[in-house]
Amino acid sequence: MSERNAAQGLGEELLALVTLMKPLALAKQRLRPALDELQRRRLARSMLLHVLDAILNAEITPLRAVLSADPLVLELARERGFIPLSEQHSGYNKAARQAVCWAMTQRASSLLLLPADLPDLSPDDLRELLHFGRGEARVAVVAPDAAENGTNALLLRPPDLFEPSFGRNSFNRHLALARLAGVEPRIFRSPGFARDIDLPIHLNENPKIAT
Repeated sequence: MSERNAAQGLGEELLALVTLMKPLALAKQRLRPALDELQRRRLARSMLLHVLDAILNAEITPLRAVLSADPLVLELARERGFIPLSEQHSGYNKAARQAVCWAMTQRASSLLLLPADLPDLSPDDLRELLHFGRGEARVAVVAPDAAENGTNALLLRPPDLFEPSFGRNSFNRHLALARLAGVEPRIFRSPGFARDIDLPIHLNENPKIAT
């Protein structure tokens, strides 16, 4: 019996974890003043692999997927034992909605949505976020970026608790959406989720990434 089927048979919570990844050619466009196209592609690929390794080492769920429109990204995911999900409609929030639908078809009781550009993410960050979200049947956990503007992880129980809305000011927007759904959101802060790479200044803050 698979780990997933065993968990369902015991009535345990089944977490669906989906990493959302833009095509490599389109990733990190806001870094164009600092990096050329090849450097941006390499950076995006490196951070994706780092996030996937953190997920694998955390050992938190067998239901792990990567959602992207890029066949190369999906092949990387497949090679590492992730379920490759081909993006059906372009746009980050459309991809997030697709992830919600997929989690529901898999009968997952909760969904963790992650971006692919978290260079400091560790297995412990993932375990601690899930522990922080335990205890109730309806939960929303939001992990903000360092500026507390964007959202760098979103845990929903059930997966369709509300429709994700990433982008600028998504942190406050997700808090509001949770409250509209009748849930007081839980805010999870950690360095591993706070630091992302979107702007040239972030490269200066992360010298290892810049090189």
